[in-house]
Amino acid sequence: MSERIAHSGLKSKVMTAEEAAEFVNNGDKVGTSGFTGAGYPKALPTAIANRAKAAHDRGDEFQIELFTGASTAVDEDGVLAEADAISFRAPYNSDPVLRNKINAGEVRYWDIHLSHLGKQVQEGFFGKFNVAIIEAICIREDGSVVPSSAVGCNLEFVEAADKVIIEVNEWQSRDLEGMHDLYNIEPIGQRTPIQITKPGDRIGSTAMEIDPEKIVAIVETNAADRNAPFTPADETSKKIAGYFLDFLEGEVAAGRLAYDGYIMQSGVGNVPNAVMAGLLDSKFENIKAYTEVIQDGMVDLIDAGKMTVASATSFSLSPEYAEKMNAEAAKYRENIILRPQQVSNHPEVIRRLGLIATNGMIEADIYGNINSTNV
Repeated sequence: MSERIAHSGLKSKVMTAEEAAEFVNNGDKVGTSGFTGAGYPKALPTAIANRAKAAHDRGDEFQIELFTGASTAVDEDGVLAEADAISFRAPYNSDPVLRNKINAGEVRYWDIHLSHLGKQVQEGFFGKFNVAIIEAICIREDGSVVPSSAVGCNLEFVEAADKVIIEVNEWQSRDLEGMHDLYNIEPIGQRTPIQITKPGDRIGSTAMEIDPEKIVAIVETNAADRNAPFTPADETSKKIAGYFLDFLEGEVAAGRLAYDGYIMQSGVGNVPNAVMAGLLDSKFENIKAYTEVIQDGMVDLIDAGKMTVASATSFSLSPEYAEKMNAEAAKYRENIILRPQQVSNHPEVIRRLGLIATNGMIEADIYGNINSTNV
């Protein structure tokens, strides 16, 4: 791991997860990397959960307010929820243990539009942040930090927090370096238009600039992301995909879309992957994606030469495709860009690009308002 931590002054801050967890205290606001099961810290959540259990056994209070990019995995949300270590959660959760605690009123929860969270952290809506825990693939010689398979709200958390803990994960491919486009949106009152006019535009840097004095601990890990495998498309998924491809053909026939001008956004799941499987055999070429997550179907489209650019904030790959990405990241970084979610999900950019967005929902009303999270 020594070549992954190239900054000489930071090597002395390498320690165990248990030692690093001592920097996290009861009542702290903690922002971590992670978005849909990718790029979240692998060791600190369990170490913090164990600290909480020990405190509870002594009769002491120990809970944190937890902020992430979106959902994470059982070894973050799950272990912390089981340890009763979370008092507040935002902006999104899919862990069943934590969901039950939220629905039971045991954990406060704020379901926030994912493009809004970074701005709200910047503006101090939540008050003072204590700790940021960020997964990285490496720390460069100049001290800049290269994120791993998700960007999320990393920049905002690091800026807002007093203390930063970096997990350097050797499982994440070193060849992801160069895939990121990290752009800091200015504070309110100083903002300028985001200069993205095409999905492939790069406007930021490939690493995060962090004051070395803020970094209090570095933990070395070697653990895989925990994204769930996709099940093969069933007949219903294939039918929905067929209807959507018919819709695209209708847009071409109406003159509103060209076969080489499709810019897509796609939600996560089996139906979107079925749509992308259908696109493999379609007339559409030079497909571009400006979306939230990179899925298996997008990797297949890139491999087939059908998709030329995929811009997102995170991966949401099956275990098989995550291994494929790690093995061939040097190739895929020619086509894939990972951005902060405040940029990937920004309405200004989305409206400018004119993409077609497809997402799942629970219900809709006659005015087009969508409920996508609350049952």
